[in-house]
Amino acid sequence: MKRKIIKQGHNTLTITLPSVWTKRFNLEAGKEVDLVERDNGLFVTTEKADEGRKAEFNIENMDIATIWRYFMAAYREGCDEITIHFRPSMTLDNPYKFFAEHKLDLKYGKEREKESPLEFFHSLVNRFIGFEIVDYGRDYVVVKEMSISTSREFDNSLRRVFLLAEQMFEETCEALKINDPKILQHLHDVDINLDKFHDYCVRILNKIGNKESRKMSLLFSTLCFLELIGDEFKNISHHLLYDFPKADFKNIVEIADSIHEQFILYYSLFYKFDTQKVLEISKIDSGRYFNVKKVYKKAKTSEEREIFHHLRVVAKYLNALAELRIEMEF
Repeated sequence: MKRKIIKQGHNTLTITLPSVWTKRFNLEAGKEVDLVERDNGLFVTTEKADEGRKAEFNIENMDIATIWRYFMAAYREGCDEITIHFRPSMTLDNPYKFFAEHKLDLKYGKEREKESPLEFFHSLVNRFIGFEIVDYGRDYVVVKEMSISTSREFDNSLRRVFLLAEQMFEETCEALKINDPKILQHLHDVDINLDKFHDYCVRILNKIGNKESRKMSLLFSTLCFLELIGDEFKNISHHLLYDFPKADFKNIVEIADSIHEQFILYYSLFYKFDTQKVLEISKIDSGRYFNVKKVYKKAKTSEEREIFHHLRVVAKYLNALAELRIEMEF
């Protein structure tokens, strides 16, 4: 629908709102609406339209992984209130059972006892920024957003994702260089934090969007690849700590360092686009590409080749990230 712009006073321009729309949302003179700027348009939202979205599901027949997926999906999608139902007599494993932290507990004979659903959700909810348990009963728990998501929080959280990824790069390269996997014992915590800020960024994009809407799909993809990079480093740390604690990785240190250098350049490129940085990233990638066979021949042990594989996957993700960043310029 089209509306004419009306001049009021010296500097004010106004447009009228469709009567059908104002009646539907019970709008009248003096009430407020929110305006959200997106590219060359304005999105008008009413208080009613902005009411929090709610989600509800039952976990009685779910395993831990499925509970995580359901809760995470509702959170990422932008739901402001989530009600979870369960059988009162249920007991559950700790929600972090399948993370490295739990495996360390098992190694040192600290098997955790089963938890009540309320205990379980207290642990799980702490992983999600801005959410708290606000109500619970014999067979349900209600989790609600306690803060307001803003574009500024998106920017800060995205920066945090980059910093955590950089920490994982740096510490993994150091562990390979000095053959000391013990410095990676906390890397699962770093990955959990990266996932936490990743999910918060996705949530904000789904709730309030981005001022440049054409970039939203590119930002979603960027966040996805950054999370996948974190997962690869989590896998590498697990191999070094539990599978290959005494292996030597001197033949792949150079490859690891080149990928780290490529990430640092990409991180800088993301926030300040520069064609010269794109060329430098390409140069590093090309040099590594033509050196892969040589390095693979040197890496004669299965341990080195396994870590080598994970590093190559990280390199592929970095190339995809660089391509996404270039797209943002058009």
